Amino acid sequence: MTQHNLLAGLPDGATRFVQLPNELGHNAVWDFQRSPQGRYFVSVCGENELPLSALLYEFYPTDGSIRLVADIAKCWIVDSRQMPPSKIHTSLDFLPDGRLIMATHNTSPAPSHKLWLFEQHYEHPWEGYPGSIVMIVDPDTNAVEVRGIPVPRESIYGGLLGDDPRYYYFLGYMRGHFYRLNLMTNEVTDYGKVTEFASCRLVKDRRGRIYGGTYTGELWRYDPVTDKVVDLKVHFQSPHGTKYRRALIFALESPYGTLFLTDNVDGELLELDPETLEVTRHGYMHLRPEQPRNPYLRHAIGGLTADENFVLYYGLESYHQADLMRLVRWDVLNGREPENLGLVSPGGRQSHYICEMIYDKGKLHMVDVCGDYSPYILTVDVASLKPPDPETPAAHIQPVREADMHMNGTTGTFMHIDAEEVLVLPLHRTMVWERTPVRYLAATNERLYGISGTSSINLIEAAPMTDHPDYVACLYQGGGTVSCVGLGEGGNRRAGAQAGETGAIGELHVAALTTDGKLLIIDLLRREVQRSFSLPVDLHLVKIHCRLDGNHLLLGDKNGQLLLCDPDQASGDHQESMSCERLPDIILTEPTDAAVVKLDDRTFLFSGEGDTLIRYDLAKRQAEKLTIRTSSVKGRGFYAGLSGGVRLSDGSIVCGTRDGMLLRISSDLSNVTSYGRLHSSGPLREFVAVGLDAAVAIYGGEADAGHLIYYHPELGLMDLGRPRVIKDNIDLVNRDTEWANIHYLSCVAVSPNGSYMYVGSGETYSCVVAYRNPAGFVVAN
Repeated sequence: MTQHNLLAGLPDGATRFVQLPNELGHNAVWDFQRSPQGRYFVSVCGENELPLSALLYEFYPTDGSIRLVADIAKCWIVDSRQMPPSKIHTSLDFLPDGRLIMATHNTSPAPSHKLWLFEQHYEHPWEGYPGSIVMIVDPDTNAVEVRGIPVPRESIYGGLLGDDPRYYYFLGYMRGHFYRLNLMTNEVTDYGKVTEFASCRLVKDRRGRIYGGTYTGELWRYDPVTDKVVDLKVHFQSPHGTKYRRALIFALESPYGTLFLTDNVDGELLELDPETLEVTRHGYMHLRPEQPRNPYLRHAIGGLTADENFVLYYGLESYHQADLMRLVRWDVLNGREPENLGLVSPGGRQSHYICEMIYDKGKLHMVDVCGDYSPYILTVDVASLKPPDPETPAAHIQPVREADMHMNGTTGTFMHIDAEEVLVLPLHRTMVWERTPVRYLAATNERLYGISGTSSINLIEAAPMTDHPDYVACLYQGGGTVSCVGLGEGGNRRAGAQAGETGAIGELHVAALTTDGKLLIIDLLRREVQRSFSLPVDLHLVKIHCRLDGNHLLLGDKNGQLLLCDPDQASGDHQESMSCERLPDIILTEPTDAAVVKLDDRTFLFSGEGDTLIRYDLAKRQAEKLTIRTSSVKGRGFYAGLSGGVRLSDGSIVCGTRDGMLLRISSDLSNVTSYGRLHSSGPLREFVAVGLDAAVAIYGGEADAGHLIYYHPELGLMDLGRPRVIKDNIDLVNRDTEWANIHYLSCVAVSPNGSYMYVGSGETYSCVVAYRNPAGFVVAN
């Protein structure tokens, strides 16, 4: 086994140190690129508690000089309460005419903030991040063309220009979506979620296809020809089982056209053939034997480049009472093992992390970030490098650690939902991504059931707290789910049907409206579509509201009209056809977002114009306008319509509006108690009873960062937090679970005994987060 001198440094005689400007506190670089014309550009950034904006420099490798190209603080207006564009992060690319295109990112607080807290301020209209800007810079004239904010409030975390220079592709930090900006029309295309959050690296193959990775190590590809994102069902693996950051971080194209890819932590090296999608695993980038770092048992990979013979050079994190980087060389194509070349510590200035490396004509240029001497560029004469002898003296090592911006120790900044146990069920790992968006969840005390899919309908079944489904099956391939609702309420059955008979509707039956115009009755226990109905093609149905009067289903069309359908009256030998009755005098002002709240088997509540409430009696086919009104924000009565609600054991109804107002209506429908709103925008929806007297609901729509709220008569409105299992958090770091960050919450389920709560993601890259005994729940025996 090779014995490495792990304490020796790179020989100072083989290096040149260039200090990058840090007088104002800039301490990082997250973009360092060489143009096709051979010019070098480097972005100096702020990644600390100082409110800094990025600076763009041109670097001259011959003599190590630099010149300022653009000061982003002078290119964009930012209020003192808003976070500045502190970075240009892995987004710098080059237009055919030599101009630069790039986007800003943010990890610095506003001048009026004590901390960064990007996610915590996301919804705030004044103190949040306005959103990243896209810029085009002419390096010959220093002219900056600001193209504006393509995605409001989102921070761009990696981007590149397509082979078709009309299109700039980028990733969103907060939502984890993949986007395309048309530089000719300014149109933005959102391809959906492709990572939990915060993955930054994009790379192209020779045919212009774009590759990226998720935070937990899965790989995906976008093909401009098909204009689709496909998950490759390939993921990085940790030799330690590490559940830390495993996103694709560096990539190189080999002389054979294959892609060499590595992830942040533990650094597995994969070789992907873009044509066959065959993967060769070359092993881990750490030295043999490994030197794992506690507490995460991780090696961070910093920078990756290759010489003319495709010998790899990269930084590898070491841990000797300090965060240190060493330089490693690996002749991987010839089957050799990684070689230690020494710690990066020029003149005792130890490197904290290397963000990028560029090899050019025998010289290796690498950039250090976030350390005591950062940022700096170290140029190394590759011909002078060799593994240090055992007699080589140790480099100067000073035990200095970077201040942690995430684990700040202030519990008031945590956003996660707390519980005795938290576990992520990552559907994206075992299912094709387009089948994972969760449309419906149901929970017993022993099992979890889910319905998912965009172009098909799939059943998911799992144990209460598990990180893998026990059963997954495609139940229907003709279309995806438009609307889905549970049918259980005391085990009501079809006329003449006995319990257990095919056709009997019990507690675990679901009705699903499909994109191809079908209505399905799904039996979760039998794992099958029990009945399938063809609906009249001219109805244009958009929602199933609830079940009424036996097996009647209340549906809504695109115009807001309500219809009553009776599956028992369907006809047809093989494909059942079902007619629907339009209920008179009912128009929902918001056909898709409006909710109908069931009062009993024959009456329901819904919103009329503005803040009016209407009760409908199905037996009489009669609507009655009530004297009470929904809660509203003054001047925004047009958003006061009901968006969700549930009836409690005393007959009162707790419900929410499209403007996020929570209210409780007395059982006799005579008075309203208002509890206010959670945030400045977003509806309250998907109400679910917890026990007899409490309820949970989802705050926020598709564009919001969704929260869960909890209502109890004695506690009122309480924000439970976000289904955000992020282990850069001292409360979650030691939990043995995958990461999750659900932005759009599609549904929630609670077990009958109140012990388990499940939150589903409606996004393309989907998961379910499970909670055992959520904090704050009060469940009556």
